[in-house]
Amino acid sequence: MRIVVERSVGETRAAVIDGDRAVELHLERWSERGVRAVRGEVFRARVRRVEASLNGAFCDIGRGPDGFLPFGKARPEGVREGAAIGVQIAREAFQEKGPTLRLFEVEPGEAPETVVPAPPVEERLSMFYEAPVRTPDEADLDMEALFDAALEAEAPLPGGGRLVIEPVTALTAIDVDAAGRKAPSGGAKFAAEVNKAAAREAARQVRLRGIGGVVAIDFLPLKKKADQSALMDAVKGGFRNDPAKIDVAPPSRFAIVELSRQRLGRALHEICWERFGADSVETRALAALRALEREGRANRSARLRLSAGDEVFAWLDADAIGWRKAMTDRLGPRFELVAGEGYGPRAFEARPA
Repeated sequence: MRIVVERSVGETRAAVIDGDRAVELHLERWSERGVRAVRGEVFRARVRRVEASLNGAFCDIGRGPDGFLPFGKARPEGVREGAAIGVQIAREAFQEKGPTLRLFEVEPGEAPETVVPAPPVEERLSMFYEAPVRTPDEADLDMEALFDAALEAEAPLPGGGRLVIEPVTALTAIDVDAAGRKAPSGGAKFAAEVNKAAAREAARQVRLRGIGGVVAIDFLPLKKKADQSALMDAVKGGFRNDPAKIDVAPPSRFAIVELSRQRLGRALHEICWERFGADSVETRALAALRALEREGRANRSARLRLSAGDEVFAWLDADAIGWRKAMTDRLGPRFELVAGEGYGPRAFEARPA
């Protein structure tokens, strides 16, 4: 196992590689530094209110939305409204929900206050997996293609067929489609073979994309109980090495398997999209910066021009993350940002001037 890290201007992207395949993707953006609470960080929080109906308390951690501290069997001693307590981020905020907290012993002091900030993503991953960290060049890995593929609705199956992955508010739906796969064997055996391959790939895709919550997988119908049992084994086996907790329900009469995956952070699409299948302006702007940097490495002495449509230009021109200075440190002062006439609002092009 190894960890591949790409530190670009504006964000850091990381991939966990097991054998010859990626099993996890992680993304940290400069715009969220000091704004979002990251899993594992420790805070001295202020208890805002205790909610007996929820058996927990909402706490101000001084960063982002209030976190929720579940009590478990009984309210912990000292947790009362207005009290300063030590907490650690157990699950990051997502959608409209704040982070989930756990108690953590800290020294007395002012609250809210950050006590132990999170280390960079590569340090967290290398400590967790005890794996070496490599650059994309050292690992011979195309990070751009890897991340792009993980945001596609379709994922191919080994041997033919595909998965169609569609996240919605309540759950993530995955459809198993055997189209294009040859069927040298009988119908029942063919369905079992497709489902087995789909179970393994669905598990990889869910972990790869960081999908949490309820997942419903629509497999090909199986009539034999032995095949249904084998499918359940394949689904559970696919998640065997997943660090998140997985609960799998038996298949329904329509061959739909429901499972729940522990949500530890945001899914990749929750970071990159503003709605289903549509990149946010920030995602497009950071892609433009990567394109500019690639052009700068390919043409080490040329003047460079980054032309961008209205929305991407406005985001970059505001320079809220300090990208100009960082890019100058990498490429030198030989680039310019211009509003591209005739470009779509989120289109861009990096080329020699």
